[in-house]
Amino acid sequence: MRLSKLISIILHPIFMPILALYLSLRQVPSIGFAITNQNYIYLVLIFSTVILPLISIFFLIKSGKVSSLEMSNHKERSVPLFRTALWMGLGYYLIENILIFSPILKSELLGTIIIMIIAALISKYWKISLHMLGIGGLFGILISLNILFGGMEQIMVLTLLLAGVLGISRINEKAHSYKQIYVGFIVGASVEIIAILLI
Repeated sequence: MRLSKLISIILHPIFMPILALYLSLRQVPSIGFAITNQNYIYLVLIFSTVILPLISIFFLIKSGKVSSLEMSNHKERSVPLFRTALWMGLGYYLIENILIFSPILKSELLGTIIIMIIAALISKYWKISLHMLGIGGLFGILISLNILFGGMEQIMVLTLLLAGVLGISRINEKAHSYKQIYVGFIVGASVEIIAILLI
């Protein structure tokens, strides 16, 4: 397996919501201090952002509506992305009564759902980079947490470096153009910053 392919798998956007939750709670424990059942939140997010979307894509592949997990044709992506947004919405509904104790985590998840909807709409017409949307969203969360609480500089720099490596990997895989990479990252970061700091 090529290194660029391995990087694309390890930093797949499907893992970003869970990673964002973990880093948020680890770096700023105070935002989750009032939540006693954090494991339940992790469980719901694993199902709503990873397992159920993968099952949906599997059935779409079986039905011939999607050619592969990679969804190389951008026109194939809208339906899986809208379904993923619906699963995420269900996950949000299941933990909304818990997230009232942590408005920041609530905003993070809402931002993720908005990113999915934007990705689904754009994918009808253009192949935006889902990988960069994902890691861009993570970077936007870290920027927001740094503005609110500080102390996130090192992990922000690391995430930015990983984003650069991921972007190069997607280019090497011939999956995207530079424009698709940059736009994906900027949109992902911007949505989360707006969701956390303004909404």
